[in-house]
This record gives sequence, structure tokens and C-alpha cells, in this order.
Amino acid sequence: MTGEPHGHSAGQKNCPGAATASAASSGAYNDHATASANRVPGTEARNTELTRLLNSDRLATYLDECQGKQDRALRLYAWNIEVASAFWGSFNVLEIALRNAIHNELSTLAGQENWWNAPIGLHQFEHDRVTAATSAARRAKGASVLPGHIVAELSFGFWTGLIANKYHQRLWVPALHAAFPHLIGPRRELHRKQETLRKLRNRIAHHEPIFARNLQADHSRLLDILGAISPEAVNWVKQNSRVPQTISRRNDVLTGTQSTTF
Repeated sequence: MTGEPHGHSAGQKNCPGAATASAASSGAYNDHATASANRVPGTEARNTELTRLLNSDRLATYLDECQGKQDRALRLYAWNIEVASAFWGSFNVLEIALRNAIHNELSTLAGQENWWNAPIGLHQFEHDRVTAATSAARRAKGASVLPGHIVAELSFGFWTGLIANKYHQRLWVPALHAAFPHLIGPRRELHRKQETLRKLRNRIAHHEPIFARNLQADHSRLLDILGAISPEAVNWVKQNSRVPQTISRRNDVLTGTQSTTF
């Protein structure tokens, strides 16, 4: 994926398998629930107010997906919030496990916890990110800032960048391969998956539509990366994640069979 999509693709239909993900809201099912909702006193006024507050331009993607049906578009908007919220739990486990695993291996490589100050071959871009994270940690913690505080300030994109091709010989070969002891496949595939998830995470963080992505594939991708670090962590996420249940609710939410919730 390159750049931000427009129109129909703004919901991320340009992702692999997105046609399957978006078929659920293609209008093939009965509209009786939406029609009934529009007959409820006050519903039309509510929908008009929500459209004003949420911004008609922002809702255009949802209206387009729902053939201009306002009530259904707002239901899709609510479901988009619900599924985005559900993803945060899985991202929480992945991101913390990822940064801790990489931090541990680079600390060993450098022989110190603040490995960013050791001559391990970081590029200027990563040095700049560490400098910004250090400043943020100092503002929050003052003189008591520790390496762990700086690690926590570094973004998912930062950690993803450390397993890119430019660090294959510098960091992956001597150290970072050990952060993924259960990895099956090459580093470049791991990086590709993480880059895809980084873009998804950014869309979620900026409240962008993700409804047209193949979200089942996205979640499987997330579990694959986590599984390369710890299969036990994958089992824990599977036991607790609301993503599969939320995805399965989509049709019923859009038709009004189930209530919106987020």
C-alpha cells in the first residue's frame, strides 16, 4: 500500500482479500431493519445531527459503501469503531512483546541497556527517533528517566524499521534473529508483515476507515508475528481478543439485527 486511498478505497479495499471483506456490506441483504429504524421517531433527526458532527466528508466513504443509506452508513461507522477498538488489545500485546524482545537482544549485543548510545550501527533516522523519545521521557520522568522509559516512548514504526533490510547485517544477523526464536520464513517476510500492520495501526490511531480491509487476514498476520516471538502469547491473545467476534457481527450490525456498540 502506498499513500492514502480515495473514494471507495478509503476503507482500505486495495488490501489483499479486501473484496471478500467488503462483500458483507454490498447491499445484497434485506433493508427492512434500516427502513424500520428510519421510521422510529427522532431517528432521522439523530442521523442528521451525527452526520453534521462527524463531518459529511468523513462519512462519504461509509455512505458510498452503503449506497447512500444514512442509517446503515452510521451503523457501519459504529462497527468500524468497534472493530478498530477490538484490534487495540492484540496490538497492545504484540507491540510490547516486540519492543521488549528487540530491546533485550540489542542490550546483549551492546553490553548495555541504553544500546542506542553504543556503536551498533544505527542510522541517523533511528538516532533522531531515540533523541525525541529521550526528550519525551525526560519531560515525563525528569531526572529519574531509565532506559525502559525511553524504550516505551519509541513507536511501533521504529521497531519495525530495525528489522528492515538496511539492518540485516548490522543487527539481524548478530542479534535480532534471536528476538524471533519461532520465526518460520525469511526476515524480509517478517518485515513485510510488520509494515502492513504498522499502516493498519496508524489508520486505527487516526480514526480512519478500515472496514474494507481483509481484517481476518490482518489479525492472522498479527498473530503470526507474535507467534514468532512467543506461541504462548498467541494463545493468550486468542483467548481474549474480541476481533473474531466483532468481525462476525458485521452483517447483523448493518442490518440492525444486533445493536451497535463500541
